[in-house]
Amino acid sequence: MTYASFLAVFVVLPIAFLAVRYRKTFTARSLLPMGLLLVVVYVATTPWDNMAVKWGLWGFDPERIWGIKLGYLPLEEYLFFGLQTLLVGLWARARLARALEATP
Repeated sequence: MTYASFLAVFVVLPIAFLAVRYRKTFTARSLLPMGLLLVVVYVATTPWDNMAVKWGLWGFDPERIWGIKLGYLPLEEYLFFGLQTLLVGLWARARLARALEATP
């Protein structure tokens, strides 16, 4: 399995499901904090992951990635940062909306 196919099946499909299922819940205003969180995630994670790969703590099989690298990381790793943040953020926002609806 390639990194991109993993992302498609286990991250993008659940994001699509949440986006369709809770489309009435998600507004630009309700998703604004997630945009700010994405900035924090990329700023905090990019240096750490690049150094970890540079130092040999882990790596990426060239046969399983697209071959596009930014620094020491493949493009798919950067997509993973954002997509997993989006997945968890959408799920949390949907749960929060349901909890607020259930509150008398």
